[in-house]
Amino acid sequence: MNLKLTVRQRRAGYVLFALLAFVVALRETLPAEALRERLVMEAAARGWQVSIDQIGPAGLIGVSMRSIRLESREGLRIPLDRLDATLRLWPLFLGRRGIAFDARLFGGRVRGFVEQSRKGPRVSAEVAGVDLSQALPLRRATGLDLAGVVEGGFDLALDEREPTASAGRVDLRVKEAALNGGELPVMGGALTLPKVVLGQVTAEGAVKDGKLTFARLDAKGQDLSLEGDGLYLVLQPRLLFAPIFGKARLKVEEGFWAKGGMASRRPLLEAALAQARGKDGSYGFQIFGTLSQPRANLSP
Repeated sequence: MNLKLTVRQRRAGYVLFALLAFVVALRETLPAEALRERLVMEAAARGWQVSIDQIGPAGLIGVSMRSIRLESREGLRIPLDRLDATLRLWPLFLGRRGIAFDARLFGGRVRGFVEQSRKGPRVSAEVAGVDLSQALPLRRATGLDLAGVVEGGFDLALDEREPTASAGRVDLRVKEAALNGGELPVMGGALTLPKVVLGQVTAEGAVKDGKLTFARLDAKGQDLSLEGDGLYLVLQPRLLFAPIFGKARLKVEEGFWAKGGMASRRPLLEAALAQARGKDGSYGFQIFGTLSQPRANLSP
């Protein structure tokens, strides 16, 4: 078989071969230890201590790490079983710097990518099988022992020049959600909670005019029912500090009062919440604060 190529085709072939050879050589000669030291130094500059047991190449241009432990100055610890991060080549040719990631943590998996363009950052991820009962950092941050398995995904593209041009969506579910106890701040004190079954928690929303508005945010369990009303986040690059506003309604089912001595506290709690009680027996709240630290006031 005689294959004839034009001059342009031969030149393109040479360029592709040289590029492929460069990528393969780069992967096989990855300075893993130097990269480990650089990651530790960069994390330390941002207030984190990082420990990595194993590190090596991944994909064409990337790194794979095993048994990673992150710890903040405040003592917050986040363990990851595995994290693969690879350079996204095609967006790079379009002027966007991007990294694809694949993380194994809390018994589940989070896959997606992070990109940075001239307009701003974009974060996209799919979540599967993340077990909240294993998420000790979340328990420490909220003071509540949460349970349930997270599924779904999100895709948020922030426009730093024109925030109203930001776009994205959120579609997350927590199956068999529950509170396995904990202390809830109430009226300047702390209320010790028994196990509370929330059933399935659903969060669905879309970005418009710089806000992530939740079309659906609810939980319907045998102990409590919760429903959001007009809840939205004002998007910003540091999502944990994004302001949150809106309303929510909470309905306490009869089975809840029979748990863990709650019957004796019922008159006091109902009296404290009386001004927010609706005709259907649910209680209204005004939600404010930030995504990482939401707060609630009674809403008549």
